[in-house]
Amino acid sequence: MSNNSVILEGCILQYMSENQLTTNESESFELFTLSQITKSLDITFENIQNSIVDGGNDGGIDSIILLVEEEVIETKEDLEAINFSNKTTTKFVISQCKKESSFKELTIDKLITSIPILFDLEKKEDSLISRFNLNLVEKTLILRECWMKTSINGGTIKIRYNYCCNATKVEINGVFKDKTQQLLEITNNAFSGAKIQYSNFSSEELLKLYQTRKPARLSINYKDQPLSTSYGDKGIGYVGTVKMGDYKELLSDPEGNIREYLFESNIRHFQGLVDVNKKIKDTINLDSNEDFWWLNNGITIIAENPNQVGRVLSVDNIQIVNGLQTSYSIFNNHNGNIEDERSVLVKVIINNDNEIIDNIIASTNSQNQVSPTLLRATEDTQRKIELFFLNEGYYYDRRKNYYKNIGKPASKIFSIQLTAQAIETIVFDSPHSARSKPTSLIKEDTTYQRIFNPEIDFSVYLNCCLIFKKTNDHWVSFQEPEKKSKIANFKMHLSRIAASLLLGKANLDFENLSTMDVDKYDESILSDAMEILLEIILGYQETDPMINLINLAKSKPLSDKILLSLKDKFVN
Repeated sequence: MSNNSVILEGCILQYMSENQLTTNESESFELFTLSQITKSLDITFENIQNSIVDGGNDGGIDSIILLVEEEVIETKEDLEAINFSNKTTTKFVISQCKKESSFKELTIDKLITSIPILFDLEKKEDSLISRFNLNLVEKTLILRECWMKTSINGGTIKIRYNYCCNATKVEINGVFKDKTQQLLEITNNAFSGAKIQYSNFSSEELLKLYQTRKPARLSINYKDQPLSTSYGDKGIGYVGTVKMGDYKELLSDPEGNIREYLFESNIRHFQGLVDVNKKIKDTINLDSNEDFWWLNNGITIIAENPNQVGRVLSVDNIQIVNGLQTSYSIFNNHNGNIEDERSVLVKVIINNDNEIIDNIIASTNSQNQVSPTLLRATEDTQRKIELFFLNEGYYYDRRKNYYKNIGKPASKIFSIQLTAQAIETIVFDSPHSARSKPTSLIKEDTTYQRIFNPEIDFSVYLNCCLIFKKTNDHWVSFQEPEKKSKIANFKMHLSRIAASLLLGKANLDFENLSTMDVDKYDESILSDAMEILLEIILGYQETDPMINLINLAKSKPLSDKILLSLKDKFVN
């Protein structure tokens, strides 16, 4: 084994330890590599886990990540809120992660065989299910929907293939190169006009990515010494102008890409060349006697631990909460010339009070036409749940990737959406609803108020999340491939059954769920839950051998059948 491979093994072990993950070598390599090659994307660990489609009948694909305007798409429901136009950019990231010592032609051969079938729009869902596993089929169907909506509206499609392995470095022969070229040609034939990219990652490239850490501390070079002002003991503010060239440098990482992570607390992403951004672009490009900041509302930044030396303000954990459109416009259109005297207004607020920060985010974005549902994270109940999780040693990710960015273990971070799905599944006996319409659980007032009821003991939220987590953990390590593949699309239903097995009763209530001992959830619980679910699924298949299992997972009759089966098992 080479030095690179040995060091990479150590990095993977460290990554798994830092994130408190327990998976086998192959799965650890997969999670590690996906985390590294998607570092520049604004995605969560949950997104990475949900992207994995490998196992039997995976067509040579281990992971598919779908993004529309940098937002991760995991269900067709996620597409409903998107206004597709000719400015829309959609990305498909298709990855293979093999813990092998060399790049193999067979891996590319599998893609060459499967891609023409998966991306043939005339191939219907049932045809795909007969050949590929359910996770891959469902992800493909969502991809097709993204593709169609983007193409019809004249948007841009970008496809990126990644092949990661444990080789010392990228060493491939002419035949391998020819096959990758064939893969690109096949993909281009299916996606006419798409921008297609292929990359190999050996241990050498993966090590470089791993060693590229997000700098916690950055410096803002003001044009003149910024005005510093305080508001009692509530916080400190800095206000001043920054040359556009210096501001672009702040936004740029060492490779010259924009630091996406600076915008994770912003409630919307770059909107492309909409009218307002065209005007910003024109203002940047035109010589003028007017300073840029005279014509622009400027940038609002939240940060920590300030240190001012003259014109330079150094701070930790920068989050640009307002001014994303301006920031992207400057990054995309300014030439970086620091001799350009024009500047942008930048105000920095130093405050560690989460409630105040939430108010700043909401207020500074109030002029945007944004659905109020995107601001759920700022509500009092959400803050209280976050505090409860913290007190119990877990992290409730109200603000996307906040805890990831400050180095908290991925295994202890739970998003608002996953929490909503866990409550809907276990408390309200609706795994079908949590499975088919996860976005609506938060978006619609009726379901949101029912799920995030401040009168519910917050222990219920944490315990339901932990049941979800343990179901996934035990399922990953389950050793019977055929059963595992059949159940892969029904993890929420498994969680519902497992909760009843843990409590020894069919009908669950808040009191039981708040006091349950989740530590008793072991592999035997999952195995028993799988047997119950498999028996129910088999009953459906005996009645209708051609039943679509993807649709079955989203159907209320299945949830009702599970509850009836549990009532037969337990006497409440």
